[in-house]
Amino acid sequence: MKKQLLSFRDLLKTGRLGSISPGITRAEIAELLGTPEHADPDYWTFGKLEFSFDREPPHQMNWFQIEHASYLKGKLEAVTDRVSLSLDGFSGKTKPSQILAANLWPPVEAMLFYTASTGDIDLNICAGPLQIHFRIDTDFIEDRDTEKYLNSVSVCQLISDIDHRTKIDSIYSYPHPAVDQITGAIDWNPIGGQEYLNSLV
Repeated sequence: MKKQLLSFRDLLKTGRLGSISPGITRAEIAELLGTPEHADPDYWTFGKLEFSFDREPPHQMNWFQIEHASYLKGKLEAVTDRVSLSLDGFSGKTKPSQILAANLWPPVEAMLFYTASTGDIDLNICAGPLQIHFRIDTDFIEDRDTEKYLNSVSVCQLISDIDHRTKIDSIYSYPHPAVDQITGAIDWNPIGGQEYLNSLV
């Protein structure tokens, strides 16, 4: 079967990877991608692509993700033996500010959320069905006490400190607004996409 060349930019913009989107069935994924490398009844993996399914027939997809996205680089990335991504100028090192400024969606339609997490800072962009999770190098924080750090800096200082220290960790696509995954948790702090960009001017 001829390998499909899909657009990473389109994935970021729409939450779809060609014909792959949440809501299609496990059988449809098998038809598109073949035999998974790892298969549980509710979880399949194909290289960097991972899928969550309902356990009950027709086994609709709950969400999919590109895992280990920090390793994306170059012009093309072979995701599975049937799918390659045209990275369209993006990589695992693309910063949140660069994604927000890339005209994928108006910055006002994107929200960012951050929180302290056992010596780390978690940062996510949520736009439409897409959630982009970033890892942050927190070595610059004294004693890696991220809670103390976050409580002591302004949002503007935080953005200035972390934007250039990020790498994309994983990218999720959901059948509902990705922000729904975040807003139910009490520890996440929101930043509007336009506010984030304005803080770096």
